[in-house]
Amino acid sequence: MMDSSDRNLERISQQAPGNNFPDFKALGYQIERELGHNRSGGRVTYLAISNETQLPVVIKQFQFARVGASWSDYEAHQREIALLQQLKHPSIPQYLDSFETDAGFCLVQEYKNAPSLAQSPHFKPQQIKQIALAVLEILFYLQQKNPPLIHRDIKPENILVDEHLKVYLVDFGLAKIDGEEVAASSAVKGTLGFMPPEQLFNRQLTKASDLYSLGATLICLLTKTKSSEIGNLMDESFRINFKPLAPKLNPQFINWLETMVAPNLKHRYPDAATALVALESIDVISPAATLSQLASADSRVLRLKVGLAAVFGISLLMGHRGIEPERISTPSISNLDAVYQLQTTGQCIGCDLRGAQLRGADLRSADLTGADLTDADLREADLRGAYLGNANLTNADLSHANLGTTDLRNAIMRNAIMPDGWIHP
Repeated sequence: MMDSSDRNLERISQQAPGNNFPDFKALGYQIERELGHNRSGGRVTYLAISNETQLPVVIKQFQFARVGASWSDYEAHQREIALLQQLKHPSIPQYLDSFETDAGFCLVQEYKNAPSLAQSPHFKPQQIKQIALAVLEILFYLQQKNPPLIHRDIKPENILVDEHLKVYLVDFGLAKIDGEEVAASSAVKGTLGFMPPEQLFNRQLTKASDLYSLGATLICLLTKTKSSEIGNLMDESFRINFKPLAPKLNPQFINWLETMVAPNLKHRYPDAATALVALESIDVISPAATLSQLASADSRVLRLKVGLAAVFGISLLMGHRGIEPERISTPSISNLDAVYQLQTTGQCIGCDLRGAQLRGADLRSADLTGADLTDADLREADLRGAYLGNANLTNADLSHANLGTTDLRNAIMRNAIMPDGWIHP
């Protein structure tokens, strides 16, 4: 009987034409099919199988020899490898390998079975909000690096979303360090329509620059506009005029999105953290929407929020009656969204999860960097591979939790109840 990975490999193999592909067998990889290409830039992306693990991987080939590339192209490739080696985030496909060929160089990364937003652009407004929050958390991670990183090429094609609404950010070929000097003679790189004006005119970029690109991407989703046609919504001042195409959205959300894509970076949110906090409390659907429109929203989302609210209400009632629940500290209304976000995206960087009820939760590979988990109930939770660096676990109950490969670097664990036999690494 085949498991899901076996079926996935069989499906991939059946789709493989098997012709005109580079032969990387001696290097440990069998190419199955082409995923995409940029012929003018000499880049081709392949789906391949690792001979060692028998798992699918992505190989990006930089065909320098065929396009007459310069030494700067080689340096850009090496730079991308160096950047990816520094990035450890569940929503960024992991760097695996690189090797040289006669035609150029190849970069190998994890394969994520998820189409890009350019391939599956039809999402409900509430789902688009969740995608926005997930990308902002990734940007928050990049902007927390020292020095911060700017992606410079956020667009629908570079954001992957699977059927469970798990989000991945790919293609760091144009990423640069915040504050780097921009040479006046250097070529402008990016994607027209998604580059903020400061990038288009080769000016200094900031943490707010990627926000413009994300905002333009969200506008494409909300208005069902193709990436190649986003320029049709722009005026001479590079302002994206999308409001006539989104009449049923909450005015607060419209204002948030307009701030994201303000042509003047001084009028945008200064960074991803600020934009994320501003968005969390905003409902995407207009308050004037009809009940039938609200009923068409993702029922799973509504059930989860109602369930969390019910838990909060029960705890409140018990408190009024003088009943002391067994070591329980139920999340406040303000952090119900944080619990929901964690449950649905697996990411909640810097979130307020004080008193969160996460007993037995599947939090494998979850990113809780810097989260406040004071008094949280994490009994029997599966935290294998989770990121809890700089998290506050004061008084948290982790008895019987699975902490295999959990990243607890610099975590605060005063009075935390840890699993039997657990030893701080």
